[in-house]
Amino acid sequence: MKYQSIVFSGLPGAGKSTLVKKLNEIYGWPVYSIGEIWRQRWAALYPNKEVTFEEYWRNTSAEDRVQINVDARQMFSKSEIIGDSRYTIYLRDLPIFLVFMSADLDARATRAFGLDKYGGKSIEEIKKILSQRETDEVGVGRQLFGYDYRDSFYYDLVMNSGRLSLEEEVSLIRGIIQGGPQSKTG
Repeated sequence: MKYQSIVFSGLPGAGKSTLVKKLNEIYGWPVYSIGEIWRQRWAALYPNKEVTFEEYWRNTSAEDRVQINVDARQMFSKSEIIGDSRYTIYLRDLPIFLVFMSADLDARATRAFGLDKYGGKSIEEIKKILSQRETDEVGVGRQLFGYDYRDSFYYDLVMNSGRLSLEEEVSLIRGIIQGGPQSKTG
C-alpha cells in the first residue's frame, strides 16, 4: 500500500501542529485539523472565553464527537492531505501514514509556556492542563472507539518529539513517504 496522506495523533502539546505546518510548507498539501475545527466551534460559542476550551471540549456530546470523526474520515480518504486526529483507529484501513507523537510532560509544558492559549500560566499550571486533557481524551477514546489512542500498535510510526528536532522529524516522515511504507515501530 502506498501512503496517500499523513495523519498525526499524539499527546497534547507534543508538537503535532508545528510539524503539520512544516510539512504543509514542504508538500503544499491541504491541512485538515480536527483540533482546529473544535477550537473554531469553541471560539464562535465563547468569543469572550468565558468557558475554557478544555471545559467546552469535555462537555461536547458523543454524537458531535462521532460526527466530526466521520467527516474527518471522508476528508482523509482523499489523496495528499495532512491531518491531525486524536483518534485514528477508524483510518487504519486507508492508505494513510499514521504517526503518533509523544514527549514527556515537562517537555510539552515547557514548549507550551508563553503561548497565547495558556494566557500567562506557569509551567506547573500548564502541566495540570495537559495532564487533564490527556485523561479526558483517553476516556473519550475508550468511550467512542473502545481503545487507548496512546497505544503504539495503532500507528505506522511513533516519535518522541522531546528527543528529536523538527528537522529530524521532517526527515523521518519524508523518508518514509517518499520511500513507501515501512514496518511499524513502537
